[in-house]
Amino acid sequence: MSAGFLLDTSVISALAPGREAHLSVDLAPWLQAHDAQLFLPCVAVAELAQGIGKLRRAGAAQRADRLDDWLDQLIAGFGERILPLDTLAARLSGQLSDEATAKGRHPGFADVAIAAIAMQANHLLLTRNLKHFEPLGIACADPFKQLPGDWPTP
Repeated sequence: MSAGFLLDTSVISALAPGREAHLSVDLAPWLQAHDAQLFLPCVAVAELAQGIGKLRRAGAAQRADRLDDWLDQLIAGFGERILPLDTLAARLSGQLSDEATAKGRHPGFADVAIAAIAMQANHLLLTRNLKHFEPLGIACADPFKQLPGDWPTP
């Protein structure tokens, strides 16, 4: 049984301003009801900041500014629930990375690090990219395909 839920970048970015219409009717209330059990990997913060930078370089400064403000609010709201890539998770990342390479199914270091953070914390990873995480042996679910009532309860 998981201790909580780790939100992959693919899920958290779907909550960004202007993207709310993509959420299912059931998912948004579930996320609100389970707020205290939701965690964010520090790697997702880096990926979101990278995406904002890319928008800014592409000339979409207004959208980038709006997303930058949203990211600030997200960081403040998650606070202590932003999980680091600490030494133990880094070591696990190295092991997962090697195993994925041996299988020919390496999803990239960011996803490997997110998987390691979820495994170390014993959290169910919520992601829209199951194909990236399932080969890593991580417990994961796509909240856009599977109803919240069907998830394991932490």
